[in-house]
Amino acid sequence: MVSKITVVDISHKARQEAELADAVSDTMSGVDADLVIIATPSQYHAEQAKSLIAAGHHVLVEKPLGCCESDAAQVLASAREFGRIVAVGLLLRFHPAVELANRMLSKGSLGRLEGIRFIRRSTREAPERENVIEALGIHAIDLICHFMGESEPNAVNSEGDETESRIALEFPHGIEAIIDVSWNASVERRTVTLLGSKANFRFDLGIHNSAILEINGEEEILDCDSSNTPLEAEIRHIINVVNSHNEGTGLQTVPDSGAALRGVRWTQRAMDALPIPRPH
Repeated sequence: MVSKITVVDISHKARQEAELADAVSDTMSGVDADLVIIATPSQYHAEQAKSLIAAGHHVLVEKPLGCCESDAAQVLASAREFGRIVAVGLLLRFHPAVELANRMLSKGSLGRLEGIRFIRRSTREAPERENVIEALGIHAIDLICHFMGESEPNAVNSEGDETESRIALEFPHGIEAIIDVSWNASVERRTVTLLGSKANFRFDLGIHNSAILEINGEEEILDCDSSNTPLEAEIRHIINVVNSHNEGTGLQTVPDSGAALRGVRWTQRAMDALPIPRPH
């Protein structure tokens, strides 16, 4: 249960627009909160998370947990030191179609998983000083590793630039995942496709109540068990984790700390693999 929401932002405009908040502030000083959601630019995530954890707060950090693996590891170490919960906002794990896909994979309905395709082309303008791989690609990397049984890729290759990139993740047994992410697209596209030896499974990230199963060229619409948005499911989950922590029952965060570190690690490797622009 949430009894009070306080929005903390240095922007006067942002505080004015916080219509659902019970209170607003330009600083954390004097704010009494069990859980703090950090939704600031990514370069501030690690330091802000460590500071809030040390002050006694549980935190949900928007992805990424840190700009490099060592920063993310320090946040996790701080959480252990102070006995606080830290979660990372990789919310596609809570998409209803992801839960359905995992059940079908577990039952063998798709057969052997042979490839994964992730497309997230956004019509939004490219944010200043933000790499599209870190902003959008990290969701794809985490989700693909999740579908692969939380396994690590063998290698990563990237092409493109900070606003439009293609990432190829290579997994054991020759399985390849292709990720296309971009800003400034002419048409919004956000699809995930699992390619199996028996059937393909496809869903739109913006549609929360159904997915498509394709067998021998024939398509069937499947209903998902829930139509909740991933964000709503994620917030409910972290509240349950905090309540569980307070009661001493130990519910684990999704994703766990190992997956959070893996997401930062392979996102950084994907960005490092981009070609270095050279002057003409």
